[in-house]
Amino acid sequence: MKIAFSRVPFQAEQKEELDALAKEAGYDTVWYAEGVTPRAEDLQDCVAVLGGMSPEIIRQLPALRWLQTSSAGVDKYCGDIFACKDAVLTNGSGAFGIAIAEYMLGGLLMLMRLMPDYARNQQQHIWRCMGNCRSIYQSTLTVVGMGDIGSRFAHIAKAMGATVRGVRRTVGEKPADFDTVYTSDRLAEAVRDVDAVVMCLPGTPATRGMLNRECFAQMSPRTIVVNCGRGCTVDEAALVDALREKRIAGAVLDVMEKEPLPPDSPLWDMEQVILTPHISGHDDDLVNGQFIFQIFKENLTRFLAGQPLNNVVDRAQGY
Repeated sequence: MKIAFSRVPFQAEQKEELDALAKEAGYDTVWYAEGVTPRAEDLQDCVAVLGGMSPEIIRQLPALRWLQTSSAGVDKYCGDIFACKDAVLTNGSGAFGIAIAEYMLGGLLMLMRLMPDYARNQQQHIWRCMGNCRSIYQSTLTVVGMGDIGSRFAHIAKAMGATVRGVRRTVGEKPADFDTVYTSDRLAEAVRDVDAVVMCLPGTPATRGMLNRECFAQMSPRTIVVNCGRGCTVDEAALVDALREKRIAGAVLDVMEKEPLPPDSPLWDMEQVILTPHISGHDDDLVNGQFIFQIFKENLTRFLAGQPLNNVVDRAQGY
């Protein structure tokens, strides 16, 4: 029986450690580097895949009992994808909170401090004050999605003096870094007249288009939208209209409805928009890689011992 490791962001000694764990338990291992496409016929006796592998290959593995992804988002692996109906899907949730929270903070501060304007002025050799900057201190921010990433960002924002609203499916107990918690059906109320809306949601049928025209209508001309969850959670056409009409102040977007972003998208040329190509939580980041390795090692140890796994995904819910 085999355990396959595919496109994992690990150092040589980390790979050796995982390899040794599997082989000590009696499993053969096979490693696939970035850019190498596995063949399903070579993995017919594969019981576990750790890393990234196409859904088309996963569907063709009858012995597969466990898929562990390095990413937190697993929408492409949800639904009826496994040949074995009892197969378990686990993700890399918890590995990216620090990096993505720092990205969101950086992007938000860039727009609040008018840095894109000053960067354009620098290119044109213009020495000019572009107006009053804004501060996270005493601002009001809405964090949509209160998992690892949203909670990490809320912790930083709260420490900097912001009032933080949180949005999740159910209210439950209010975490320390959130001042108010709203349920998802009250999203339009939660984003009313705030300085920023920070989207940290997975892509599921329930979250698709969640930030819609009704929500944008409740925002302020000073509101900045930050999205590092999934592009499908924001109605992109409504976002573009809100930006064009100056009904919101700007957007920081690491994810889009369609990736790569089409060349004719108006978002490319909007001065109040910062775009990046889905890199806020990149696997190759050394800090992220360290956390991913810890998740992989713990779950592989549990799998080999027949123990329940961490980070199990409800494939019906999508997270």
